[in-house]
Amino acid sequence: MAGTGGDIVGEDVEAGALDLKCHPRVLYGADLREALPDLAQERRWGRVLPVVTRSLMGVPIVVEALARLGVNALDPFIDLVPHTPFDVVLTLVERIQEARADAVAVVGGGSAIDAVKIAALAAATRVTDAESLLALRAGAGADGVQQPSPGARTEPAIVAVPTTLSGAEFGLIGGATQGGIKHLFRADTLAPDVVVYDPALALHTPLGLWLSTGIRAVDHAAETVLSRDANPFTDALALRALRLLRAGLEAVARDPRDPAARHQGQLGVWLAAAGIGRVRYGASHGIGHQLGAVAGVPHGITSCVLLPAVLTFNAPAAPNRDSQIAAALGRPNASAAEAVRDLVIALGLPSRISELGVVKADLTRIAETSLGNAFVRANLRPIPGVDDLMAILEMAW
Repeated sequence: MAGTGGDIVGEDVEAGALDLKCHPRVLYGADLREALPDLAQERRWGRVLPVVTRSLMGVPIVVEALARLGVNALDPFIDLVPHTPFDVVLTLVERIQEARADAVAVVGGGSAIDAVKIAALAAATRVTDAESLLALRAGAGADGVQQPSPGARTEPAIVAVPTTLSGAEFGLIGGATQGGIKHLFRADTLAPDVVVYDPALALHTPLGLWLSTGIRAVDHAAETVLSRDANPFTDALALRALRLLRAGLEAVARDPRDPAARHQGQLGVWLAAAGIGRVRYGASHGIGHQLGAVAGVPHGITSCVLLPAVLTFNAPAAPNRDSQIAAALGRPNASAAEAVRDLVIALGLPSRISELGVVKADLTRIAETSLGNAFVRANLRPIPGVDDLMAILEMAW
């Protein structure tokens, strides 16, 4: 009598499923001045809304790229704020609707890209106020399985031109802040349609911001390997990403004016971020959301101070995965936590929360508001209560 598939293949055969969904088209090693007008012509976009981080509006590459769009370019939206507050998203929703934009071209870091992703989703679902936007957030089910936001984005198209290594350009999720809490939005249509990596433009990103968001990309890769949804495909991408990121970040630290080193980082974040919204991350991301929302700490820096502590917490649950992460970072005889912390310190970045000017009394609020975070619920080693979160925060302090 025939048995089940499990009986035939035996217990040693790993089984699972993976749906990568909606990966953007990626133009890497590109020149934005050529790529953006070419895309507009190729896709027949008559009305392109530029959304640009204010500090980049005077950068010659950006100025020329927008000029080459000619009459297709609308007046830029530049009122962006870190951590993507709801009011910024809602203002951008109104602008997208008024402009009747065929496409939005966002030039900036993770907060700018998240603002555009969420605003485009909100515009498609006719959201106009904070209460309605809150109702659009993703639900958090058991074990951190996120329930999609209602609705979908079909237009406008989104072109993301990242100037940091945050990885938001690949995410099927986006975060926006209201009332001191980072709320997550998720949809299979949330990711941009096209990503443009311009290494020359990346040279204008300040060194500290580039390096710290590079550690954010390391965080993406590490928590991909440590995900409850870990699989051979994303493991391969994440471990290769760690090698690229370590080499690229160290090279940029030696010579911030080296476009090849910036390019290496962009390739690393591409691989590291391929799983955003496709596999569940863990507590470094989850606690990091609240460290940012409560204390105003930038996302790259949250990874610098939290990832080593979370890796230490998770190591007993997955020693083989811990070793793989350390080896990919060039430290085969160290723990993953040691490898990450040493890299952070070597890059001249803060490695402890106590270095950030955070009030220690805020740790309790950060822990309490993190407990319901989907990523905290999905952490590989279960985190049942606030005491466990406080233990991680104390390690990171």
